[in-house]
Amino acid sequence: RDVEPILKASCYSCHAGAGAQGELRLDSKAMALKGGVSGAAIIPGDSKGSLLVKLVRGEDPTRRMPPGKPLPKERVDTLARWIDEGAHWAESAMAEPKDAVTQSAGRDATASAQSINFVKDIEPIFKASCYGCHAGEKAAGQLRLDARELALKGGISGQVITPGDSEKSRLVHRILGLHGEERMPLKKEPLTPEQISLVKSWINAGAQWPESASAKDAKLEKHWAFVAPVRPSVPTIKGAGWIRNPIDNFVLAKLERENLKPSPEADKATLLRRVKLDLTGLPPTPAEIDSFIADVSPDAYEKRVDEYLKSPQYGERMAMSWLDLARYADTHGYHIDSHRDMWPWRDWVIKAFTRNLPYDQFTIEQLAGDLLPNATLDQQIASGFNRNHMINFEGGAIPEEYQTEYVVDRVETTSNVWMGLTMGCARCHNHKYDPLTQKEFYQFYAFFNTVSEEGLDGRTGNAKPFLQLPSSEQKALLVQLNGAIKAKEAALADKEVAPAQEGWEKSYTSKVASSSREGLVAHYELDGSFSDISGRYAHGRTVKGDPTFGGGQVGRAVSFDGDSQVSFGDAGTFDRADKFSLAVWLRGSGNTPMSWFQKLEDAETRRGYEFHFDDLELVGIQKRAARLTIKLISRWPDNAIQLRTRKRLAFGDWHHVALTYDGSGKAAGLKLFVNGKPFETEIVQDALTDSIATKAELQIGSKSLGKPFKGQLDDLRFYNRPLSENEIEQLAIHFPVENILSGVT
Repeated sequence: RDVEPILKASCYSCHAGAGAQGELRLDSKAMALKGGVSGAAIIPGDSKGSLLVKLVRGEDPTRRMPPGKPLPKERVDTLARWIDEGAHWAESAMAEPKDAVTQSAGRDATASAQSINFVKDIEPIFKASCYGCHAGEKAAGQLRLDARELALKGGISGQVITPGDSEKSRLVHRILGLHGEERMPLKKEPLTPEQISLVKSWINAGAQWPESASAKDAKLEKHWAFVAPVRPSVPTIKGAGWIRNPIDNFVLAKLERENLKPSPEADKATLLRRVKLDLTGLPPTPAEIDSFIADVSPDAYEKRVDEYLKSPQYGERMAMSWLDLARYADTHGYHIDSHRDMWPWRDWVIKAFTRNLPYDQFTIEQLAGDLLPNATLDQQIASGFNRNHMINFEGGAIPEEYQTEYVVDRVETTSNVWMGLTMGCARCHNHKYDPLTQKEFYQFYAFFNTVSEEGLDGRTGNAKPFLQLPSSEQKALLVQLNGAIKAKEAALADKEVAPAQEGWEKSYTSKVASSSREGLVAHYELDGSFSDISGRYAHGRTVKGDPTFGGGQVGRAVSFDGDSQVSFGDAGTFDRADKFSLAVWLRGSGNTPMSWFQKLEDAETRRGYEFHFDDLELVGIQKRAARLTIKLISRWPDNAIQLRTRKRLAFGDWHHVALTYDGSGKAAGLKLFVNGKPFETEIVQDALTDSIATKAELQIGSKSLGKPFKGQLDDLRFYNRPLSENEIEQLAIHFPVENILSGVT
């Protein structure tokens, strides 16, 4: 009770079994009293004369035992008192005859050596204590312990590992500090007795290494994590009456090896408390306990287990660990850690556990539920696993940097959770220990780099893309409201279309009307002023600087130098459901992103619309090209449409740009034309659900993104209808049809 635990914890790792250090064994009375190569270690009745006490007290500091942390004073005093009282052993395995003890120790040592796995047991010791000096090309003393053939070769001091004989291995001598040499590792904590025992047993078993680039012996073991598990055979045991399922065989087999017996079965109240705490995290209520005790049916316990497995509390209990692995949070993490709503995904996880969703489906739906054919709303919600990463919107941060961080987070989390690998280590270099290359990291990265997200987002809640998840009550209300809107639109159309049709039929003549004026609500020729010649008199005015006029595409054009700003009042006022078109000739200049056209409210919502150039690229000597981005905004960034050109427009060249919108509230309702032809765009965001109407003035030259506009504009037009492709093409070539027909009588 008092002495053996001390000897087991601090001495047996070196001084037990057939290969005991210095031939001193403390696991047998006869062997302990005999002593080792240094003589008797224990003199019954004389602790002061006993070498064991001298060593544990550190009377000779160079030989203090055990290695590493000294024994606490109370344990040293216990050993000394035991020796002074005669060093009595109890009748136990420690008091076996010499031959029996030797044979038993030999069997234990063999079993221990056979069970040692280099990667799991030895390599972590080397990594923590040895690789800092003895790994790589610049290893101290030319001794490398990170490759088997090099370790067996040794360094400038010769061989340090003798496979099969730890007593002759200088590696063991150095970690024990024997023969007057400095103890290894230097400037670090000494190895613990348990670690020393592992190293010795590993050497005695042949110092085996797994397969690696430096050890190609096919017979050597692979890393245990990559070895397919093999179902073990069920052990045969003596006390078969205790067995209820095959797992019990393994438990009882270990107990029998240790000469132990199973604890008696707990009473029913304790059993119920244990199982409910395990399955739900909650204790049973008094009523549950009374009901269980009163239930004498043979499957009473099984019925309670089934009941708890079906409860929401079981799902919550199981989900807790998964939510931690998946980095779940209802806040963004970065900056001010602002709010977002990820709880629908959390609820999906809870329900998945409660309904016992198969693990393969649990995996598929979280990794790619939104990509499944005809994906249900639940499957789309499940893919929120990939959106649990932190999100930033801090001013001054670089969007591309954080967009990359989001992708890396998805790579690292997925590899950690499902592969059990630290793939993040291969972000900057090939993995030092796992079979992962940097190339493979970025191949995996590519899978997660296809989300239409922005680097800086989430200022007002969830970052896009996200799902609209109305409650059942809200869904019913939406159906009702949409029906009412359609009825009103139909009634309004009847009142407006019929008179218009009648008037058109009466006024129709053979003369071809000029399509360039139908639905024209504002027209700025920009030939020397900001006058509106549409007849609505929405004239513009200079707000800042001094815009100049010079040669353009249709007469003269206005030039902005980056410091000029012009306001056009309430011109270009449209709402989400309004159809409209705009057309303009433009020529950009400069070398930075810039906003050239906007009608936006304050910085909080940014309601309205804007056009800007971004993502610049050098396309020639001192010549740049940029993508054109168009935004219709109700509240940025979560309630908006954003469209961007796939190709860039070259600065310094004139481009006729026209945009039409069908009033659908969808990104697909926006059509862009450049130089009279449809221009390919990509949808960056498509989540406009509310009004974009604003009292803000239409401005050119105002700073919204990057710098104010620098370049030229000519012939700016607004229409309250979508122009056809033919009409836009005519505007782009200076409306020749109108010019030709002007002479027809």
